[in-house]
Amino acid sequence: MGSISVIIPTYNRESQILGAVSSVIAQTLGPFEIIVVDDGSTDQTAEVLAPVMDRIRYIKTVNGGVSAARNRGILEARGEWIAFLDSDDTWEPTKLEHQWAAVSMAGSEVCFCVSTDEQGEPLDDLHLMDPNLVRGAKRFYPSSDCRLFLYSRHPFLQSLLVLKSALIRAGLFDESLKVAEDTHLIYNLILASGYSVVNERLVNICREREVPGLSDSVDAAGAFKRHDCYIRVQSAAYWRLLPVDVNAANRVRNNMLYFVSRQAELACALRRKSLARKYAMAGLLPFGKWKSLCRNLFILVLYPLAEKAFVKKWGV
Repeated sequence: MGSISVIIPTYNRESQILGAVSSVIAQTLGPFEIIVVDDGSTDQTAEVLAPVMDRIRYIKTVNGGVSAARNRGILEARGEWIAFLDSDDTWEPTKLEHQWAAVSMAGSEVCFCVSTDEQGEPLDDLHLMDPNLVRGAKRFYPSSDCRLFLYSRHPFLQSLLVLKSALIRAGLFDESLKVAEDTHLIYNLILASGYSVVNERLVNICREREVPGLSDSVDAAGAFKRHDCYIRVQSAAYWRLLPVDVNAANRVRNNMLYFVSRQAELACALRRKSLARKYAMAGLLPFGKWKSLCRNLFILVLYPLAEKAFVKKWGV
């Protein structure tokens, strides 16, 4: 079998990192190596990991963000395959075993499984994507099968097992993206290589963060930067999908139009009238969600009232 490197980026999660590492050590199919990339933690992360230091490769870096930490781990990895785990999440013991069976059966380069929340409820129900996919089933979807883009959620990065060479071809994580970097990479991988799935709940996602992330911010300026990332990712996916599957491309286009209308709202809240009107005009198309269209019309037709309303909403 091929060797698997597990990459765990972490930042100030001293109370959770050991649980994540322990869940990898407990795998029935043990990985070749576990790489913990400490992205400049200022807490006691290294001390907490002392009992398992002989089982991991610990790399301490200057804080550069999760994408930089993951990319460092990928480039340092000596395994043929890569799996990712966040430092506040855990795996079920058979996660790697079942995924290895799936990629071996299909000869695939990319594989996902089901992730659940703290109550054990699925966060990315693969049955919605494929109603014929029964619990426990393993299946391969070629790159020409774009059904995943027709739904609002894609599998979590923490459920990914991927050939390292496929990651390199996909361009690794885009470090210029502050959010949606995982979506961008996942889209690139499945459009280039197709993907296998294991319809089993093998990843446990912690939804309550001890350290706030970018997406937890209610700051209008921060939200504006995040939505710019979402637009970039959806736009890139749209143009790649258009020659392959028009329905999937249209779904992604509508997602993009939603984010464009939200950018118009945020520009309005930041009192950037010219920019707000530009985004509102760009999103004024006869398809997409009606709320987005109404938001754009509100800004274009009644700008003074829109600015007052959105300034109040965002507390600027």
